[in-house]
Amino acid sequence: MMYTNLSEIIYSLSRALDLSASGVANHHKIVALICLSIAKKLNMKEENRDLLFLSALVHDAGVISKEEAKDLLVFEDDKPFEHCRKGYEIFFGSKHTVEIAKILLFHHDHWKDVNESDIKKDEIALNSNIIYLADRVAIEVQKDKGYILSRNKEIIHKIAIERGTRFNPVVVDAFLEVSEQEAFWLDLQSKIIGELVNFYKPKIKVHITSTELVDIAFAFSKIIDSKSPYTYNHSNGVALVAEFLADKFGFSENEKIMIKVAGYLHDLGKIAVPNYILDKTSKLSKEEFEIVKKHPFYSYRLIQNIPGFEEIAAWGAFHHEKLDGSGYPFRLKGDEIPLGSRIMAVSDMFVALTEDRPYRKGLNKDICLGILKKESSMGYIDENVVNFVELFYDELVLLVKK
Repeated sequence: MMYTNLSEIIYSLSRALDLSASGVANHHKIVALICLSIAKKLNMKEENRDLLFLSALVHDAGVISKEEAKDLLVFEDDKPFEHCRKGYEIFFGSKHTVEIAKILLFHHDHWKDVNESDIKKDEIALNSNIIYLADRVAIEVQKDKGYILSRNKEIIHKIAIERGTRFNPVVVDAFLEVSEQEAFWLDLQSKIIGELVNFYKPKIKVHITSTELVDIAFAFSKIIDSKSPYTYNHSNGVALVAEFLADKFGFSENEKIMIKVAGYLHDLGKIAVPNYILDKTSKLSKEEFEIVKKHPFYSYRLIQNIPGFEEIAAWGAFHHEKLDGSGYPFRLKGDEIPLGSRIMAVSDMFVALTEDRPYRKGLNKDICLGILKKESSMGYIDENVVNFVELFYDELVLLVKK
C-alpha cells in the first residue's frame, strides 16, 4: 500500500493534457479556476468542490485527435459526446476516480434538452454543468490574445443568453456574480496560472493499494496509447514485459508493482508529440526526431513530483538512456542508470520491435533478437536483460499479444 496525494497524480495528467499538440495550453487550468470560483459562490461543501476541481483538470482527457480538439474550440460545440464517453471509460476503472468519470460523461450535456447521453435536465449533475459552462468561457478567453478586461462583457453576454437552455440557471447566476470581479478574469489570463492552480488544488492524501495504483496507471496509459492506432497497446505490453523481467531479476513484489506502473507511464510525455510524427510511415527527419526526444523528458518531469513516485519516474522515463552515455534526454551512463530503467529500455525495444508500426510489420524472433544483441554488444543496453529476453522470448510474445 502506498500513501500518496491523489491531487498530484491528477494534476500531473492535467499538465500532460495541456502539453498535447491537439490541446490548448492552460485550458484545463483555466476551466478548473472558473469551476472553483462558481463552486465557492454556490457554497459547495469542500469534498464536492475538490471533486469538481479535479474533474475540471482532466475534463478533456477523452480528446484524442487534433480534429476533435478543433471541433470543441468553438462555443457552439457540435456532437461532443464521444470524447465525454472516452473520458468516462478512462477513469471509471479505479475507485479513486470513478466519481470523476461520472462527471466527465455528462460535461457537454445541455441543461434543457434531451442529450445524446439520453439524460434529461433534472438528472444532469450540477458539477457536470459547471464544467460545461467553465469550458465554454475558457475557449472564449483563449480565443483572442487581447486584454481580457476589454472583451469580458461579450463573454458574459454569451453565457447569460444560454441561461435555462444550455446551462443550469443556478450555475449561470453564480457565474454572473463572480464575473463582476476583475480579479476573476485576470486570474484566467495570468502568467502565473500554474502557480495559482498548484495553490488551490485540493490536498487529498490517500492510501492506494497495489491493485488500485496499477488501475490508475493503466487509465493513464489508455490516454497515451490512444494517440496512435499503432501504439494502442504499447504501454500495456511494456508494463507486462517489464514486470515479467523484473521477476526474473529477483525484484520484490512491491518493486514489481512499481515497474509495472512505470511501464504504463513511461511514454506519458508522448502526449506532447504531434500525431503526424507518431504515425509517419517513412523515416523521421532530423528535426522530427529532435521533437520525439522530448517525450521521456516530459514523462520524468510530470511524474517525479508525485509523492512515492520518485523511483517510478526514473525507471519509466530513462528508457532511452544508453549505458555508454549516448542516449537521451539526460545523457546518463553506466551506474547512473538503475536496473529498473535498464529493464524498461529493453522492454520498450522488445515491444516496439515485435508490434506493427506505420512503416513495417512486427519483426520475427531472429530479427528481433539480432537487433537486441547488437544493441547490447555495442554497449547501449544491458546484456543481462537481453539474455533473459532470449531465454523467455516465446513467453514474452504471448504476454504482449494476449
